[in-house]
Amino acid sequence: MRLQTRARTLIGEGSWWELVERGLKGVGALVLSVALALVGLHFLSWREKRAILQHHVLIEDRCTPGKVDLNRATPEELEAVPGIGPVLAQEIVRYRERHGSFRHVEELLILRGVSARKLRALSPFLCVEEGYPAEPD
Repeated sequence: MRLQTRARTLIGEGSWWELVERGLKGVGALVLSVALALVGLHFLSWREKRAILQHHVLIEDRCTPGKVDLNRATPEELEAVPGIGPVLAQEIVRYRERHGSFRHVEELLILRGVSARKLRALSPFLCVEEGYPAEPD
């Protein structure tokens, strides 16, 4: 009997229970992978919100003459701001198109290439006008 079981195992024929065990291991691995991906996405979202809230008090984002409105500026107008190049200007416009208007200047921290230090350098030149629609076009 033992020889017969070993022979079945060698040629790939196992008992139904072995097939169930393999299937459950695969499902378990899939569930674990999905759970880890969801936790990672939640962490990234939490980190972005935390970064925005930390810097909200530091920056005055009202529009005054001489400041560029993040919600209305073209890429060319954004590039005129010291510290914003063509790549970052396109990132700002792309973010606006995908997620709607900015509510605070601090939301720039979400974009790649904008650190807290760079945000402090850019903040005297940027603003967000109140009353601008928050929905993407």
